[in-house]
Amino acid sequence: MLYLLVLLPLVVFLARKEAGRLVRLSVLVPLFSFLLAPFLLGTAAGPFRLDGVGLFYLLLTDLIYALVALFARGYFAREEAWRFYWAGALFLASAHGAYLAHNLGMLWVFVEGSTLASALLVYHKGGARPLEATWKYLMLGSVGIAMGLIGVILVYALVGGATLDWGEVRSLVGEADPEGLKVAFALLLVGFGTKVGLFPLQAWLPDAHAEAPGPASALLSGTLLNVAFYALLRYAAIMQAAGLFAFASSLLLTFGLLTLLFAALFLFGQKEYKRLLAYSSMEHMGLAVFALGLGLPWLALYHTLAHSLAKTLAFLGASGILSLTHAKEVGRVRGLVFHLPALGIPYVLALAALGGLPPFPLFFAEFKAVEAAMRWPGLAGLYLLGLGMAFAGLLPPMAQMGFGRGKPLRGQGLDLWILWLLLGILVILGVFPGVDVFKGLEVVLWRK
Repeated sequence: MLYLLVLLPLVVFLARKEAGRLVRLSVLVPLFSFLLAPFLLGTAAGPFRLDGVGLFYLLLTDLIYALVALFARGYFAREEAWRFYWAGALFLASAHGAYLAHNLGMLWVFVEGSTLASALLVYHKGGARPLEATWKYLMLGSVGIAMGLIGVILVYALVGGATLDWGEVRSLVGEADPEGLKVAFALLLVGFGTKVGLFPLQAWLPDAHAEAPGPASALLSGTLLNVAFYALLRYAAIMQAAGLFAFASSLLLTFGLLTLLFAALFLFGQKEYKRLLAYSSMEHMGLAVFALGLGLPWLALYHTLAHSLAKTLAFLGASGILSLTHAKEVGRVRGLVFHLPALGIPYVLALAALGGLPPFPLFFAEFKAVEAAMRWPGLAGLYLLGLGMAFAGLLPPMAQMGFGRGKPLRGQGLDLWILWLLLGILVILGVFPGVDVFKGLEVVLWRK
């Protein structure tokens, strides 16, 4: 049955190029997976095993994918739809494989597979700029993932070539050479950190998001970044089992904080709202890595959940804006709250959520991270500085796009109720964060 979860997304290809069937299958397949996966928790088959952490990310990916696929039916013309849904099916299969993989080699294979599949999403419409963005994405992603492969091979060698099963590796790393493990983790952080969007490896991210169609950007930010972050979670757990988390923590805190600070700087003066959202993704993945570096995997899991939901909402809102106004620039979009509240209100509130305002869950996540970082006042001060700068960078576009003087708009053909659904989930998650659930997942990852 676990193999079925990997192969299930490929059922979409049975629809051929018929737009209606593509939409139905692209929505029903992840929903079926969403309902089936909890019954397979704890089962194993070959290199695949589904534990609580894998299930968490698999369910999140399926939910977001189903909503994006449904929204996309009103976004793409018939002749474009099949390219999006076919590439999306390949990506979903790769993501499923990554979350089911209990073998470090298979995990690497599926993370690389998600890179190749998502490149098709970036190059959806073709042309010089999408080609440049796709080429940059593939080159940086491939170089990074190659370094990750070296790290995987080194871990395999350090445990005597005995196994690549991540549970068995955790039980063996205590006897491995600690200096070799430090080198391996550094390579893995660079490798998977490239896909996460950590500074200074994030150069692919703004171009890819800016050139991909809006629904594809929602998948890239809401689900793709989590695939690589999931790999970092697994390797951080291995370092913890080896008694070397202090070393891993220093690297995670450094890269997380640098990513936050530079992303905050890049947010200032962005003329295109999709690039603005791309740098926001960079910021929040830096915050999630920082939370992991604090030794709080539960908070990192919570942060990635909150970011995925908020960023999916923001990019779907941006898709609607672009579809209705044909304008990519912040300065050409005004008064959305007044002239199209069904779109403007959830979009502006998504920006507020990404800015860390209450009652949204990212406020809770950032507050908890600051609370934990107060053990090192200087570190906490830099963290707060980065948060303040990021909010200051988001505030002018949020005010202008939401409340400036603009022209009336009509949201025909778009499923705007999906934006309100995501907004509702965000508010519920912010008011009722469910910390015990995430701490239970931390036990699965960290200590089991």
